Amino acid sequence: MERNHRIVAREYTHASVPYQFQWSVANHQKLGNTKGDLAALWAHLEAVRDGTIPTEPFTSPFFARASSLGFEKMSKARLVGLRKRLMKNGQLVRDLKSKLVGQIRDYHRELGDHSYRADHSILEEFLKQDCNSIAIEVPVWSMKHSLSGHIDLIRFGDEVIQVCDYKPGPLHKTAQRFTKSIPQVAAYGEMMAQRLAVPLREALDAAKLPAIECCIFDTHSCWKFGAELYVNLLAANMISGV
Repeated sequence: MERNHRIVAREYTHASVPYQFQWSVANHQKLGNTKGDLAALWAHLEAVRDGTIPTEPFTSPFFARASSLGFEKMSKARLVGLRKRLMKNGQLVRDLKSKLVGQIRDYHRELGDHSYRADHSILEEFLKQDCNSIAIEVPVWSMKHSLSGHIDLIRFGDEVIQVCDYKPGPLHKTAQRFTKSIPQVAAYGEMMAQRLAVPLREALDAAKLPAIECCIFDTHSCWKFGAELYVNLLAANMISGV
């Protein structure tokens, strides 16, 4: 159905959980929808809008949910060491000045929520107020990895598709919360890259996946990393739940 500001919405119920997909068609058209990754994203979002996406990835017990992924059992010290190693190698970037952080804080103030830990309904404000935000609660899947999930927020910033996951919580647990979420959000990025690659492969028989930037954020911080981190962690047998 059509909503204000040309926001298209469709509700999905997957594993008995309702997801309210919303797509700012107006924002997407202004950012571009006829070339490159934005055109491929448009094709994917059209399928989501029309309800023509496959049901098997979201109903089959043989598909894992990205939200169930985590790191294989390791001590707190090992997790901290992994995080520091990823940051040192430039594979993980902590961005305290990210627009996502400033925007989500502003939306809390505007709504009078001084907890700065609002639930995911606050993400609708991105579609209403941020011209770089494209869609929320976007279903994605991977036949290759037998995975499925729903992306909190998709933006286009710094000339790249951004897969963003909102992880609210207390400041003193931000690092712990974000670190545990890396496999989940990297999986979202990998699945999105595969979905965007489909039109390119059909047209060009291209093997290379599109570049995707993954973002984990709250009102305190934003961590960024490439979607390729998923396959790297998987190859190192560091992901549980697959």
